[in-house]
Amino acid sequence: MKTLILKPFKDAEEIWLGLEEPEKKMVRKVFRLVTKDLVNSTHFCAGLTIFEPGEASSMHNHPGSEEIDFIVKGSGILVADGEERPFEEHDFMFVPDGLFHQHKNTGNEPLWLIWIYSPQGELPKN
Repeated sequence: MKTLILKPFKDAEEIWLGLEEPEKKMVRKVFRLVTKDLVNSTHFCAGLTIFEPGEASSMHNHPGSEEIDFIVKGSGILVADGEERPFEEHDFMFVPDGLFHQHKNTGNEPLWLIWIYSPQGELPKN
C-alpha cells in the first residue's frame, strides 16, 4: 500500500443526493474519496460534501460508525439530540455511533464539509 494524494474534484466518486426531490432542499454534492473500493481503506470512509445556501442533508445516521466533520468554509446548523447548534468555518463536529443528525447551510455562501466515518459507514440514501 502506498500513500495517496487525492483531489476531490478529480479522484472522487461523485454522488448528488436529493435531486429526486429538490423542493425539499436536501440537495448536496458528495465527493467520496476514501473507501475500501476506492483506495483499499480498511478503517475509514471519507469525503467532501458541498451544500449551497439553504441546502441540507436529510436527517440520517450511520449505525456502527462514529463521524467526525470539519467545516472548511461556510456556516450552518447541526440538528441532533433535539437541538439546533450553530457551526462555522474551521469547527469540528463529533457525531456518536448511530446518532440521527442533519447538517444545514444557513449561510450566504457554499458550505464545504469534510466527513470521516470509522468504521466505514454508508452515506444516507437521500
